[in-house]
Amino acid sequence: MSPDVGGFTVTGPGERSAEWVYRGIWKVLVDLFRVPNGPPCLPKEFGQSRREFHPSRAYLAYLKAYFWVALVAFDGALLIAWGSLFWFNTTLAWWLAVPVWLLAILPDLVAYIVIHLRYDTIWYAISDRGLYVRRGIWVITEHSITLANVQNVVVHQGPIEQLFSIATVTVETAAAGPGEHQNALFVGNQTIMVGLSDADQICELLMRHVRATPSAGLGDDLTDGSNRWTGADLALLCSIRDEARLLNAPRGADSETSDGERESEVSP
Repeated sequence: MSPDVGGFTVTGPGERSAEWVYRGIWKVLVDLFRVPNGPPCLPKEFGQSRREFHPSRAYLAYLKAYFWVALVAFDGALLIAWGSLFWFNTTLAWWLAVPVWLLAILPDLVAYIVIHLRYDTIWYAISDRGLYVRRGIWVITEHSITLANVQNVVVHQGPIEQLFSIATVTVETAAAGPGEHQNALFVGNQTIMVGLSDADQICELLMRHVRATPSAGLGDDLTDGSNRWTGADLALLCSIRDEARLLNAPRGADSETSDGERESEVSP
């Protein structure tokens, strides 16, 4: 297991306890639910050179910011409603004290753990021929695309993402069928890479690999001429074309020779 699983920064006893609890939950998930405990393995046809990584740690802070906003809103409304009950029925308010505090605390703990699990189960892998994305705990979703099918690469950064210096990279491929890959990371023909602090570099890396891929959607073939037709190749193709014309020409009728001249077959 990765030593930084969960994205915890240990600065005190409270953080150590949270990290210890989370590592125990993570071990149960790995052992019981067979959650992958490492980066994805790219198919051999995706090439040897590759880069494997999680979203940025800033993405974890981004998720926690939304968590704390929701926590303050929900718990604040709950505690205000409970406190107001003292004005009308003090006895009932005290009877509801334990359920109210459990309702205020337990969902927050679960949500906090889920945030870390979401972060730890998102993996990206980029090679010189393909892109691989994996996420999920109960249902593990894996998606791979070959760079030869890439049509466009877009970097998007919303106002909240700008505060955390992260961005989203969207990789668009050839059109997908309706209903394919409809979730947070795959929408139709789009593969979405969230929470990247180096989105521009990732975009440049993908585009460089795409341009170096023959018949890719972005750019041309390799510029060194290694994949271009030679004169011998063209001559061979012309010879095959002319032979095919002769074989397909009807007997007894005029046929066209490879020199463009016309000759007729003489009957005895």
